[in-house]
Amino acid sequence: MTIEEIERLAAWCASAGIAEIELAEAGFSLRLHMQSVIASIPVAAAEVPKAGTVFKGVRAPGVGVFRLDHPTTGRPVAEPGQTVCKGETIGVLQVGPCLKAVLAPADGVLGAALAEDGAVVGYGTPLYELM
Repeated sequence: MTIEEIERLAAWCASAGIAEIELAEAGFSLRLHMQSVIASIPVAAAEVPKAGTVFKGVRAPGVGVFRLDHPTTGRPVAEPGQTVCKGETIGVLQVGPCLKAVLAPADGVLGAALAEDGAVVGYGTPLYELM
C-alpha cells in the first residue's frame, strides 16, 4: 500500500465517521486510529421510524457506503420484489476497498430500497423493507 493510498483511506474513514480501522494480510498490517472523528451522516425521512411502529426489514450491519449494485460487476445485488432467504446477500457496504455483505435477516420478499446507492449509512440504518 502506498502512502497516497493510506492518506486516501484515512480521509475516507474520517469523512465516513470511522475512528479506527485495521487491515491485515500476509506480511502486511495497517491500523489507523483517528482522534476527534465526528460523523455527519444525513438522516433521510425514510430512516425515521413512525411513533409506535417497529421496523421490520433490513438494517445496515455497520458503517459504510451502501451499494445496490455490486462494485465489481455493476449489476444489482438484489431487486425489489425478489423472494429472498435468510442469510442471502441483498446489498453491499463498502468501506474503502473492503466490501461487507448485507444479508437478509429472514425469509421474505424484498421491498423498495430505503437508502440510495452510494449513500453513507450508519449502523442500523434501514436499507430495505422486508415483507
